[in-house]
Amino acid sequence: MTASNHERSSNRRTISRDLTLGLALMTALVMSVFGMAYQIYYTHREVADLNRDAVAIADEFAEVLARPLWNMDMDTVTQIANAYLSSDFLTGVRISSGPEILFDTIPPDIEPIQWLILERKILNAGETIGTARLLFSTIRVDTVHSRSLMLTLVTIILVTTVIGLGSHQLMKRLVARPLNRLAAGIRTIAAGDYQRALPSEKRSDINILVREINSMAREIDRRESDLKKLREMLKNTIDSMPSILVGVDPAGRVTQWNREAEKTTGIIATQAMNQPIARVFPELAWAVEKIHLAIEEKCPHTESKEIFNVDGEKRFSDITIYPLMTSTTGGAVIRVDDITERVRIEEMMIQSEKMLSVGGLAAGMAHEINNPLAGIMQNIQVMQNRLSGDLLKNREVARRCGIPMDALQAYMVGRNIPEMMVSIMESGKRAAKIVENMLSFSRKSESKHDLNDLAQLLDLTLELAENDYDLKKHYDFRRIKIVREYDPEAPKVPCEATKIQQVFLNILKNGAQAMAENPGSTPSRFILRVKPDGKSAVCVEIEDNGPGMEESIRKRIFEPFYTTKSVGVGTGLGLSVSYFIITENHGGSLLMTSAPGRGSCFVIRLPVASHTVAA
Repeated sequence: MTASNHERSSNRRTISRDLTLGLALMTALVMSVFGMAYQIYYTHREVADLNRDAVAIADEFAEVLARPLWNMDMDTVTQIANAYLSSDFLTGVRISSGPEILFDTIPPDIEPIQWLILERKILNAGETIGTARLLFSTIRVDTVHSRSLMLTLVTIILVTTVIGLGSHQLMKRLVARPLNRLAAGIRTIAAGDYQRALPSEKRSDINILVREINSMAREIDRRESDLKKLREMLKNTIDSMPSILVGVDPAGRVTQWNREAEKTTGIIATQAMNQPIARVFPELAWAVEKIHLAIEEKCPHTESKEIFNVDGEKRFSDITIYPLMTSTTGGAVIRVDDITERVRIEEMMIQSEKMLSVGGLAAGMAHEINNPLAGIMQNIQVMQNRLSGDLLKNREVARRCGIPMDALQAYMVGRNIPEMMVSIMESGKRAAKIVENMLSFSRKSESKHDLNDLAQLLDLTLELAENDYDLKKHYDFRRIKIVREYDPEAPKVPCEATKIQQVFLNILKNGAQAMAENPGSTPSRFILRVKPDGKSAVCVEIEDNGPGMEESIRKRIFEPFYTTKSVGVGTGLGLSVSYFIITENHGGSLLMTSAPGRGSCFVIRLPVASHTVAA
């Protein structure tokens, strides 16, 4: 303990010290009153004894002087007077006979206050023969008074000291020690040990305090237990919520950090507490101004579809800032809800709505396109027949016109006209197939699903793509590296082989064209995977190392008539028709993941169980 602490503790008032001081003062007061009363009584008694002795001496002196004075024996008178004056009590004598003073030792300037003067008549046979005046000193009374006063003071001091020391020890034993034990017990309770009961004391008045403190400790313990249970319940409730909940004060420092926030950020609650929200949750750094605005306006603030990067994955969240209405210190609660799955479902619903909406348009367009398309294909077929030299009619008309049939056919071959007519016929057939697929948007029909090996269908589709002839294409499948990762355990799935091949071909053509238009540093490559997806589905993945695409394009890739190709190159129906074939005709799913510079990957899942399309 330092000197200053010791000085403060020594100057601190205590109950035992106050009681001891009070008792000492009371003792001193009582002893003073008693001493004063005793001194008055003793002095009064000494004065009475002095008067009685003086009267006795005066009477005796007058009686002894009667005979010598009658005989006028002055020597005897003088001897008797001197004998009496030899004491300190009698200090002066005056003997007179009539007007004549025979003996006198009394000073003329005495003060009656300090002396006792008695007069006696000297009688002889009843006749007055003289007068004796005696002067007695009061020094004896003063001496007694002084001695009694000193004795009284000493007695008061001794008694007060003894009683003070004794009462101090008594107070320490009766008051200080129990109070110290009581204080120690209170400190233990204040430290949180509410189960500890203070021991009983011998004094009933202190026991009252002990009982009340023990009762108070039990009540505090009960309330602390209830409060702890409430805190645990609130914490479990907050931690059990799937949303991120972060409490902040008006300065943006963290006051609450639930388990979902720990899982998302990787920062535990103890490390996040009292830290700026921008430091522990950088994605919410912008929310500081919104927090101030929400607290000032006392109104919640909401931000929808905010983008977060979690483990390299883009996630969408709704963020709501709730100001604390009843808090005296102010602050707010930030709630972050992950809505990524909801956004994806909304995208799928929008896609489905668009696919359904295009059905009505497809039905009308199909009837309008079918008629001229049928005329074109029929006329091409007629032209092929009329340009053939095998028909007699063709030769007769050529002869009338002066054109040898062999020369005409040589000219057509030289100008590649037969190949062009074949290309026109094939294009017409593909156009007819597109019209047929468009009609499937508006009506559903019963279709026959046979068991097929998806790996085999994928290889057949690659053969078709390699043999495809298109004057406008800028790619060659035979120059694209094909990596096959087929799982032999993948079961066959019930499907329409031609439609599934159409889906595969659309995806492969789009990937090949993208890689041809944006060649990278590495050769173009497809990775084809066929593998089981649990026991209920088979998964097909078609991955390329092309340029990839932005998020905004990826969202719309399955929309009807949406295309990133130039006018005349693409219709925007290939992937939308593929999406419809997989999801509606086969009950599967078609997803695509992509990022700029990282290629694209189409994921097709088809159920192992047969999917029947209702009419």
